Amino acid sequence: MTILRACLLISAILMCAGCQVAGTGTFMAKDVRAFGAVGDGHTLNTAAIQRAVDAVAAEGGGTVFFPAGDYLTGTVRLRDDVTLHLGEGSTIWGSTRIEDYDAKEQHLLFAEDAENIAIVGRGAIDGQGPRFWDGGRLERWLKGEGDLVRTSDMIRFDRCKNVTLEDVEVRYGAFWNIGFGDCERITIRALTMINGIYENDGPNTDGINLWNCKKIRISDCDIQTGDDCIVVLGESRDVTITNCKFTTSETALMISGVRNLTFSNSTIHDAGCGVGFRVWNGIVVDGVRVDNIVMDVSDRFDTGGQVVYLWSFPLYVEEAPPPGTVLPAAGVVDNVTLSNITAKANGGIFVTGFREAEGYVRSLTLENIDILMNGGMDKSTLNDNPPDPYPIYGFHGAPYAIFVRFVKHLELRNVTFRWNTPERAAWGSAVRCWSVDHVEIDGFEGRQSAGSSLPAIWLRDVERAFVHGCLAPEGTGTFLHLGAGTEDVTLLGNDLSQARVALTAGPGANPKVFESGNRQPKK
Repeated sequence: MTILRACLLISAILMCAGCQVAGTGTFMAKDVRAFGAVGDGHTLNTAAIQRAVDAVAAEGGGTVFFPAGDYLTGTVRLRDDVTLHLGEGSTIWGSTRIEDYDAKEQHLLFAEDAENIAIVGRGAIDGQGPRFWDGGRLERWLKGEGDLVRTSDMIRFDRCKNVTLEDVEVRYGAFWNIGFGDCERITIRALTMINGIYENDGPNTDGINLWNCKKIRISDCDIQTGDDCIVVLGESRDVTITNCKFTTSETALMISGVRNLTFSNSTIHDAGCGVGFRVWNGIVVDGVRVDNIVMDVSDRFDTGGQVVYLWSFPLYVEEAPPPGTVLPAAGVVDNVTLSNITAKANGGIFVTGFREAEGYVRSLTLENIDILMNGGMDKSTLNDNPPDPYPIYGFHGAPYAIFVRFVKHLELRNVTFRWNTPERAAWGSAVRCWSVDHVEIDGFEGRQSAGSSLPAIWLRDVERAFVHGCLAPEGTGTFLHLGAGTEDVTLLGNDLSQARVALTAGPGANPKVFESGNRQPKK
């Protein structure tokens, strides 16, 4: 080949709209403007974008490219082997007219029973959510004075395989931003998501919802939503979430059905709850590890801030069922480990299973956790004696410190609990374990709040407790109190020198305490 012919060939390649590797072939990118799309922010481009997608799919796959511009559209259905590439400066705008969307689906971007789909690039997708609830419509809806007419999930995939979302900015969905149902092999990387974070500026704007999905990888994302950032539900399994930042007034990661999930190396800011579990009849959560998480609730945030909320009951309830109600089996929660968590929050860790033995949360480990309880809101209604069942949406008012109930095999290792100043006596104990079978507390450091007459650690109806290697900080009143129904307790190698009283037992306790190697309170 001559030098001239080689140069002409290279020039021709560079003049192409671009290439995209998909599957085993190489395909030419199609500029969406070639199909009639206009990026002026006013022209409705639904038909033009759909023509581009269909044309690329008909050729065996490839890329639909959006150059810089503002592309207004209604529902676009994605196809097999098609990539939407949003170039820098490009934005896909969802129409604010509900009639511009598919009457049944009402999504902006939608795919079902499809494979090998990707949405990539430095552009943005904007659902214009606030336009659906402005003009007083949201206020009337919140008062129950009518429906809030808006689109469904902004981006939705059902029964799809090999879906990739990468680099794009997703913002202001009118409802859930991204939903997956019965999908497999999903990769979401470096996504930026922006929504209002309170109900009056982002109602129901969940970030990423996964129903019955398998083989999920989510990484390097920055997600800000007005509802839960990521929700994993149903019979999902094999989920990895890492290196993300979450901001929300609700829950950063909500789990309601999964086997094998890891959540790691992430930060959470101003959340109503860091990690939440809602589990009821038929739901299984088995094999969850949360590791290396930093959570911070700012002083101005006073509507929540629970580090962990784990709720399990036979029914999805806010109040106790009427007496005599026949209850189904509770959901299953097993093999959950929460480790290396640093949190400044308005509440601690709340865990409540079901009172029947088969409804107990099983094999729960809390390890290397440091919590500063900020005390930014009044939790007195639910703190002193948390109701059973506890309200499923009660995490905003969940107890101040660490409360664990109806658990079999609980381990607390190297947990530090501190109170913000000024302290209030109403905050009470640092740790309460009620109706727990086999608890090990190793290396705990914490005390009751200043002015409280309650113990630092309160065990009630606990069988087999092993408390060792713990440190009672200055200001501790009673370090450990054994309440009714507690028996078979071992205290080994604890430094209790700063406590006023090491151990007390209340009426109904039959502790059978074995003590050895403890440093006793100073006289």
